[in-house]
Amino acid sequence: MSTFGHTYIRLIMASLGAALLILAIGYYPTLRCAGPAGIRSMLAGIAVSLVAGCVGAIPIGLAGDADPAKRAQSILGATAIRFVMALALTLIVIFAGWTQRGVFVVWVGIAYLTMLAIDTFYAVHVVGRQREKQP
Repeated sequence: MSTFGHTYIRLIMASLGAALLILAIGYYPTLRCAGPAGIRSMLAGIAVSLVAGCVGAIPIGLAGDADPAKRAQSILGATAIRFVMALALTLIVIFAGWTQRGVFVVWVGIAYLTMLAIDTFYAVHVVGRQREKQP
């Protein structure tokens, strides 16, 4: 598998793991406070952050064989893409009225920040590891 494939799959798996962890931790409190509609809103919020993370991981995967400066810049690009995607998807869901807005926005924020931290840590680790491999 290419460097892009390995890096991208690992980033996606890290995001998916974070999403499942967030879901497991937040399910019962959300159900208790907001009911079944709150769960749908929570799932939508986590999904928005997961999709934004998957799209945002593309520059990091593509920069796998580039020089260290380009790989470091890819992390910044990935963060910007993730933010724009999350914002656009959040606005679409809010204005469509598919969820309880308050619950949805809270879970977008929680999931976004958690996945951003995990993915950024992983991306920096990957860039550092690839930097060590270069002569």
